[in-house]
Amino acid sequence: MINILTDSTADIPKEVCETYRIETIPVYIQHNGKVYKDGEDIHPDMLFDAVRTTGLYPTTSAPPPSDFIKFFNKHTPSIYIGLSSQMSTTFRNAQLALKEMKNNTVDLIDSLSISTGYGQVVIQAAKWRNEGMDFKELGVRIRERIKQTRGIFILDTLDYVYHGGRCSTIEHLFSSLLKIKPFLHLRPDGTLGVLQKVRGSRKKALNALLAYFVKQVSKENIPEIFLTHYDCEEEAQFLAENIKSAVKPIEIHMTKVGCALSIHSGPYPIGIAYHVE
Repeated sequence: MINILTDSTADIPKEVCETYRIETIPVYIQHNGKVYKDGEDIHPDMLFDAVRTTGLYPTTSAPPPSDFIKFFNKHTPSIYIGLSSQMSTTFRNAQLALKEMKNNTVDLIDSLSISTGYGQVVIQAAKWRNEGMDFKELGVRIRERIKQTRGIFILDTLDYVYHGGRCSTIEHLFSSLLKIKPFLHLRPDGTLGVLQKVRGSRKKALNALLAYFVKQVSKENIPEIFLTHYDCEEEAQFLAENIKSAVKPIEIHMTKVGCALSIHSGPYPIGIAYHVE
């Protein structure tokens, strides 16, 4: 049996991991002198409550090579699909671990994505594996699927992005003063880009997200999406209902953002991950 491996930033629900036999290595979370494992002993509500209470913002750190060495120590071949190498040292640490192990039975694949942007690829890889696809073909098909994946999302604030060092003081200040809701997307090179700077209400930003996606569906064959959010149930339902009524039949999976991404997105992130055929 080929092992399908990933990290906790893929935001794949535990029950899905169990169903498709996907193994996940946790990213580390640091806050106020304490260290936690993402998805194991901390969740986003705890983080946001702690920030409100202490005024201190949490940080993330990649699993060290020593963690990956243990994670990769399998008796059968493995494929690891990891968080974009452009946004974290996680993938680099996986490479260092594999180099130290001198193991030829682990295929490392850079997803060039975040959250369910690559979580969807991991799930599909597990399905292909379960259907009997061999190790070499899996590697080829996964890399092809990565090129087909897309991700778009909106944030409620740039506070967490700013404190994480991913936007400048000037960008943060002007976004706050002008009440701008950033509408972002995943670039093909594994970095984030700004699609729109939506000025005004949260509802306006949500409508911009919906309008953009409906336009993409009119041009591309998109069989399924992952509607990923944290604590935005009503908005997620709004998007799901409008997508179903505006486009041809499409399968919608509802998933939740985990701690690692929440630290950089802040409260109430919501987005759509999908692939085009």
